[in-house]
Amino acid sequence: MLIDSTTLSDLEMFRAADGSGGVFQFIDRTATTRGRAALRRRFERPSSDLPTIHRIQDAVRFLQLHTDLVQLNDRHLESVAGYLRSNINVSARSAVGLRAELAWIAVRYRDLLRELDEGVQATLAVFSHVSQVCASLRVLHPPALIANLVDDLAATTNIVLQAREATGSLLRLDRMLRSEYRDRIEDALELLAELDALNAMAIATNSFNWVMPQLIESEAFTLDAEGVFHPFIDDPVSNPASLSGGEPLIFLTGPNMAGKTTYLRSIALMVLFGQVGMGVPALRARFTPVEALFTSLNPTDNLRAGLSYFLAEIMRVKTAASILAEGCRALVLFDEVFKGTNVRDALDASGEVILGFARARRSGFIFSSHLTELADILRSSPTIRFCYFEGDIVHDAPRYTYKLREGISDKRLGLTLLRRAGIPELMERISA
Repeated sequence: MLIDSTTLSDLEMFRAADGSGGVFQFIDRTATTRGRAALRRRFERPSSDLPTIHRIQDAVRFLQLHTDLVQLNDRHLESVAGYLRSNINVSARSAVGLRAELAWIAVRYRDLLRELDEGVQATLAVFSHVSQVCASLRVLHPPALIANLVDDLAATTNIVLQAREATGSLLRLDRMLRSEYRDRIEDALELLAELDALNAMAIATNSFNWVMPQLIESEAFTLDAEGVFHPFIDDPVSNPASLSGGEPLIFLTGPNMAGKTTYLRSIALMVLFGQVGMGVPALRARFTPVEALFTSLNPTDNLRAGLSYFLAEIMRVKTAASILAEGCRALVLFDEVFKGTNVRDALDASGEVILGFARARRSGFIFSSHLTELADILRSSPTIRFCYFEGDIVHDAPRYTYKLREGISDKRLGLTLLRRAGIPELMERISA
């Protein structure tokens, strides 16, 4: 699945707006540095292939029941990686030469000999542990993805442990591990990273009590979910999400702070987590995998590139349109499109773009806007649904339910928020 850096930034995937850890750090349950990198790669390059996602889901479901079996120690794995990178060179080839060199190193380079011995012992200890992990998983008849990982790990484990039995010489065993079997051992470390990442997805799914989504094959785009919420929010208000080939586009209105942007992020994260292969923050979710997840929630100008805010918005729309024109199935989410220009231009440009996107029944779209006047233009399309988040003034204060409703909101709470901030009083104190 195509997901660009702007979308990952919009979703605060790896870094929140306040500079703190992003969604990834919130859900990361990996035990090793390599596992964390493998998990990150899964979020940077999620799959859009349905059989692949189903295989990952099967693996995560299995590990949800057996998360305690995958016990990995980061320090031990990195010790093995550091040992493999060691530049200590032992040149002798024959058994007699190795014995002579061992004796010479023991006298002249005792520290190097200790380093080699520690590296060899660390490698043997790691693969002895891996042998136990593989055996524990194998007897449970794991699904294909886990079974393949176990088979490949077990094959390398057998080679490493048999090498220990085949030679009593430290230098000969060192040469075998760092030369003959080095590539296989490094590959095994990466397989352990993948196992760690899958196990972390299972732990996170369990920890948050998230639901495994049902991913389906469908010519027209389908997204049907209940109880969707953002994982960052304590005690969140959940909402439904529904897009289909008959109505692939939602035009979303509502006052500031009513929940529109959070809703867009929640939908995008649900699809992203689902296509990574883990549980999603919802009560129920069913959708068609997309080939591109594309958002424009916070476009910025670029002075060096000569891009104004409005031109940056135009280029973001162009990128989304190009993805669709190439035939990709996409989920496209825009927040306040064309707010960088005057109201008249914003109405005209938004109407043309939204009506154009609404024709793409193989994809799904949500456009939020304060321009309720757009409804008169968009009602001509039978493929557009109108939803809003409500907000009202109660006792001279804004009140929000954060619940999604059918229809269009014409509530404008800007002046109330302005008064509550004390700005009119400050204006009066400004002298002429």
